[in-house]
Amino acid sequence: MTQKTRNLPLMVVLLALVEGLAIYINLVVHPDSQPTLTIVIAILFAIASGFGVWYATKVRGIIWS
Repeated sequence: MTQKTRNLPLMVVLLALVEGLAIYINLVVHPDSQPTLTIVIAILFAIASGFGVWYATKVRGIIWS
């Protein structure tokens, strides 16, 4: 079985761009709910990203390079 390698810096940049887009859309759609909603989005995104990296590393066996 061959192991897949992923480019870690590229993945970090893409995740940061997705999170930034989510926060920007949140600012446009719900301007009165700031900064609480932004903090909630950042925390949830960090948890989801951490779970995704754990799953890719431990379960699927992907190596980050």
